[in-house]
Amino acid sequence: MAVINLSASRAGHFWYWHTLFWLSYLLVKFIHLAVLVPLQNEAAWPYLWIYSLVTLIHFTVTGLLGQHELHQPRPFRQQLRRLLAVLLPLWLMMVVLRQSLIMAYASETMSDVSSPLKYLQAFSLVLLPLAGWLAVFMLIKSNQLYYSGFLKQQELARQARQARLKVLRYQLNPHFMFNTLNALNALIVQRSGLAAEQLIEYLSTYLRHSLKNQHDNFIPLQQELDALSAYMAIQQIRFGQRLQLNWQLPAKVPALNFPPLLLQPLAENAIQYSVAELSGDVLLHIDVRVQDNKLQITLAQEGATAEGGWPDTQRPTNLLNLAERLQLLFGDKAHLLLSQSANGFYSQISLPTEALDGSA
Repeated sequence: MAVINLSASRAGHFWYWHTLFWLSYLLVKFIHLAVLVPLQNEAAWPYLWIYSLVTLIHFTVTGLLGQHELHQPRPFRQQLRRLLAVLLPLWLMMVVLRQSLIMAYASETMSDVSSPLKYLQAFSLVLLPLAGWLAVFMLIKSNQLYYSGFLKQQELARQARQARLKVLRYQLNPHFMFNTLNALNALIVQRSGLAAEQLIEYLSTYLRHSLKNQHDNFIPLQQELDALSAYMAIQQIRFGQRLQLNWQLPAKVPALNFPPLLLQPLAENAIQYSVAELSGDVLLHIDVRVQDNKLQITLAQEGATAEGGWPDTQRPTNLLNLAERLQLLFGDKAHLLLSQSANGFYSQISLPTEALDGSA
C-alpha cells in the first residue's frame, strides 16, 4: 500500500510542475504576442490560438511521455536518450505544423521571406520550450532517483539493524537451561513435587515470554517485569535460602513500553557474579523507578555501587551485546552502568521515558 501512495505522490508532483511550466510558457508567449504583433500592424488573435494549439499538443505529448518515463527505473543518461528519441521527432513535426499554420492564418509579412529563413526561426522558437521542459523533467527525475536510492539505503539499514537486534536478543544463555534442568532433576530425586511444579511453571512463563515476543515491537513494562520475576523465582528455587530478593517497585508500574528480554543479561550476570561465585547468603536489590523523566532499573547486590566500573576487556559477551542493543535502539539516550567490585555486582539501565511512550 505504501508503494501505491508513493507512486501517486510522484505522479502528482510531476503533473504539478508540468502544468506550471506550460502555463507559464503560454502566459509569457501571450504577453509577448500581445505587445509585439500589434506593432507590425497585424492582428494578435491568430497567433494566440496557434500558440495555444501548439502548447496544448506539447502539454499532452510531453505529459504522457513524462508520466510513463517517471516510473521507469532508468539511469540518468539512458533516460535522457529515450526522451530525446521522442522529443526530436516531435520538435521537427511541431516546426512544420507551427510554420504552416502561421503562413496560412496569421502572418502576411512572411510571404517575402525565403523558406530556409522561415524554418530556421521556427526551429529555435519551438526548440526553446521543449528544451526547457526536458530540463525540468530531468531535474524531477534526478530528484526521484536520489530519493529512491535514499529510501533503499534506509530500508537496507533498517533491515540490517533489525537483523542485528534479533541476533542480540535471542542469545539465550544455554547454561541457564542446563542449570534449570539440573535443579528440576534434583527436585524430582528429592521427591519435592510442589517445588518441581513451581519450577516448571516459572520456566514455562519465562520461555513463553521469550517465544511470544519474536518481533521487534515493544511490550508493556509490566510484562518484562513479570518475565524477570519468573527468572528470579527459578534462581531462588535453584539456590534456595542463599538467594534473597528485595523488590522495590512503584505502587503502580509506569504505563511505558519496553524492549522485550532487555533485562535478561543483567539478571544472568547478577546471579553469575554474586550467588554462583559466593558461598554465603546474597541479597539482590531490584529497583524500578521513574526519576527526572528517565526510567531507571537497577539490579545490584546489597552494598554494591556503580563506582569502579567494569573493564571492557573483562566484560561478558552478553553484557557487550546488551550495550550494543541499547545503542541500536536508543542511541546516546540510553545509559548502562556496570560494576563488579569487592562489594558485589551492580547494574543499572537508564532510558528516557519519551522514547518509551507509544513505541508499541
